[in-house]
Amino acid sequence: MPGVTEVPEHLLQRSRERRAALGLGGDAPAEGSSAVPATTGAAPASGATADAAEAPVAAAVAPEPVVVVPPRPRPPRTRVPAWVLPVLVVLPVWAFFYMGAFGEREAAATGPNGAQLFATNCASCHGATGGGGAGPALAKGEAKLTFPSEADHVKWVHGGSESVGVGNPYGDPARGRVAKGGMPAFEGALTDAQIAAIVKYEREGL
Repeated sequence: MPGVTEVPEHLLQRSRERRAALGLGGDAPAEGSSAVPATTGAAPASGATADAAEAPVAAAVAPEPVVVVPPRPRPPRTRVPAWVLPVLVVLPVWAFFYMGAFGEREAAATGPNGAQLFATNCASCHGATGGGGAGPALAKGEAKLTFPSEADHVKWVHGGSESVGVGNPYGDPARGRVAKGGMPAFEGALTDAQIAAIVKYEREGL
């Protein structure tokens, strides 16, 4: 049987005072009783095992959820409609014909360039500025003096010297007379519109 340990009186008195202050009540061990059974080495009661079993177990810390970001879907590829390909092929051809038609309308609106036609067909004989050379002068109103009638001027450029004959007058008889070799005929080489543009330039542009 385990030994008995004696408890000093002053410790017992202090224990009683604390229990009374805490309102625990109950009788303290009798004054004559000075022994408390020692518990050293005693086996734990069955209740201790139950308390230990019922003790709360620290909950395992759950790992943070892993957020999976889905890949961003690629935008669908835009396919070129089948009808666009023929349009792309025809577009340059259409533009070519359109520009050609536009150029023809512009030329028709403005008419032939009399200055350019004169430089190409007449300047070699009458001079670049109409001052004369192998042919008579036309600048500074000389053309109007030689041909008072514009219709006679146009007729002269159309038929040339051959339409009048060598030695015969043309335009104003006092000024114009056909010399040998004279004026070439431009009928057939130039259109009526081109001849009219040259005559207009000789009468008003020189």
